Amino acid sequence: MRKKLIVLIALLFTFALVGSVFAAGEETAGADFSRKMQEAKSMSFAGQVLSHDVRCHCFVLKTKKGEMTILDDYAKFMDEYNQATGLKIGSMVMGKYKVIDHINYATDIDYAKAKE
Repeated sequence: MRKKLIVLIALLFTFALVGSVFAAGEETAGADFSRKMQEAKSMSFAGQVLSHDVRCHCFVLKTKKGEMTILDDYAKFMDEYNQATGLKIGSMVMGKYKVIDHINYATDIDYAKAKE
């Protein structure tokens, strides 16, 4: 009985130690991403919305250079955050994005104004 208790305590201690290591790794990853987002160069995009997947927070644009996939997690849409679900398929949009680890992240989205 005593051996089982010692093994149980050792297992609990191991799980607690592993959990703290994983928690520290997640904090470091979040800080690293924030640093990369601040340091990344802001670029412009313009095109027609081909599709928008609200669940994965991404949309596909048809631009002059071809199709482009952009994530909208950090996007300010029409001067409001968390409103990118309103992107209409077929509409013309323009905005700014940053590339981090080969992924396009929109930072600003707005409907393109029609040329008069």
